[in-house]
Amino acid sequence: MLTIIVASLNENVKLANTLKTQLSDLGKKSEIINLIELDLPMYSSKKEEMGISNEVFELATKLDSSKGYIVIAPEYNFSIPPVLTNAVAWISRVDKDFKKYFNQKNILLASHSGGAGNDVLRDMRNQFEKLGAKVLDNEILITYKKPLNKEYAKQTIEKFSTVCSQ
Repeated sequence: MLTIIVASLNENVKLANTLKTQLSDLGKKSEIINLIELDLPMYSSKKEEMGISNEVFELATKLDSSKGYIVIAPEYNFSIPPVLTNAVAWISRVDKDFKKYFNQKNILLASHSGGAGNDVLRDMRNQFEKLGAKVLDNEILITYKKPLNKEYAKQTIEKFSTVCSQ
């Protein structure tokens, strides 16, 4: 199973559905998790002391059993959207090893951004690599002015799928 994590609505969800279809065409099962719909509480040490929510534990369990993640997020103020940062913060607190759910996981980064989108991809790559993930060199970046190149996306999904199968 592969996990598609979406950190927004609208165009990024459309991109997630397109990539899910491409995975399905390759015979790969995937699940889309929309962090907006998950609606995790805002992380703080005070909230953590009150207990980690069932939603966070369920997300961690899904990530643990996943062979790889596609993380799709728009650029938010030239960086990572708060909903993604929040989810990573919670997930990093589920286990004593804060890198557990990212270490050695294969990750493909993608974005549909209103702006250029390069900053969010760079910042996600930096964060996930520091958490021990193996981030695919290829990225999928689309904007309102630069639509999805379906052939490139297909090739990238095939490469990601192959890496996750090894």
